[in-house]
Amino acid sequence: MSSTGLKRVLGLPEVTFIAIGTTIGGGIFVFTGIVLKITGKALPIAYALAVIPVFISMLPLAMLGSAIPTAGGNYKYPSRMVSPGLAFVGVWVYALASFFGQIPLYAIGCAQYAQAIFPGISVTGFALILVTLFLVINLFGVKLAAQIQGLLVLILISALLYYSCAGFEKLDIEHFSNIMENGIANLLLGVALLTFTYFGANAIIELGGEIINPGKVIPRAFLIAFPVIAVLYILLAITTVGACSLGELQTYAEPLIDISKIICSKKGFTFFIIGGAILALTTTLNALFLFGTKSLLMIVNDRILPESIGKINRRFGTPHILLLCIWCFSVIGIISGFSLQTLASYAALGGLIIFFPVMLASLRFPSLYPEHYKKSSFKLKGFWRWFCPCIGIVMVFFFGIVIIVDLKSPLKIGCFILFVISGIIFYTLRKRYLKTQGIDLNELGEKETWNE
Repeated sequence: MSSTGLKRVLGLPEVTFIAIGTTIGGGIFVFTGIVLKITGKALPIAYALAVIPVFISMLPLAMLGSAIPTAGGNYKYPSRMVSPGLAFVGVWVYALASFFGQIPLYAIGCAQYAQAIFPGISVTGFALILVTLFLVINLFGVKLAAQIQGLLVLILISALLYYSCAGFEKLDIEHFSNIMENGIANLLLGVALLTFTYFGANAIIELGGEIINPGKVIPRAFLIAFPVIAVLYILLAITTVGACSLGELQTYAEPLIDISKIICSKKGFTFFIIGGAILALTTTLNALFLFGTKSLLMIVNDRILPESIGKINRRFGTPHILLLCIWCFSVIGIISGFSLQTLASYAALGGLIIFFPVMLASLRFPSLYPEHYKKSSFKLKGFWRWFCPCIGIVMVFFFGIVIIVDLKSPLKIGCFILFVISGIIFYTLRKRYLKTQGIDLNELGEKETWNE
């Protein structure tokens, strides 16, 4: 058992399944159609190129997770190596954006796909049932949740492979002629957008306190998950482009759904929608409940949030109060009536902001903790030690600006800025209060020994 009270029960298979399931979410079913209209026939190339910068920027996380595994790494690493305030605000904004934005987004999206098979269901009702189901699963322990995640991911991979194989039977090589006709500029824009479909695997550093032999398992999970995800995406893109002419493809609102109707049998179509689209969303939902509490637990341990909300259930080893808090925020998001586009923008911005402090931490780690760096089974050396996190930092700023500009509405932009300001105000006031109790948050890094 780790020092946080969480049980070490996750091995390489479970962690790899979590990484894959968190990454293959609704993005692939949303962005494929959007990017297809930009890149045209070069869609498979765009998917192949998009994995490169994301994979490079994930390597610093693998290094940190291998050298000093801990629960809630997205908070704990930057709070000890950069700034407790910066780390807290990153998690605060991510939590608001994820629990109020990302979970409702995926739950509602899943309900809409389900409605294609079962037209009579209520989208809101289905979404509420779904988040409640994953609350219950995760209340019973991370081991059960991870095992269910593994089963769901296997079905998801089978559905994506089925779609790809069915399409290969009707693939016309002529549809790939003059593959770069939309130009290099459009290809680069498509690559930039598709990088979002590869984010998610960084969630596994949140589970360091529950992973058996995390020093080896975390980097191995990264190295296994990314090639699997990239191959699935590229095969899917090849099938999508090869099944129909570009003119036909660009008339489809949701190419994956429309193409699957053409290349799959009726039963195969149902399997692809349920086993592919719906499970892509549900595996991400399950993973969000799995790792969503970990950084918050570390914040509770630091007394920045009240200790009472971080209690661990003795029987199942799960933070039941925090899980209930996530569920409550998610329910509010589902019934709020916000558009899916707004929820998606906030979720993406939150995911980017939490990434930035961790990149800074990876830059400082070797000099701050040279012994841990030296003993790590996976480390970045020389040029790569600087290059990889810098790529991550550039990505955060570039895509953050793109999303904020795309929000357009001053009200929507202002709401997100309010997320950030509220985190800064809360931290400032809490820090002053803790100072009166004899607790100096600035000393967190000085006292850290990284013993789990």
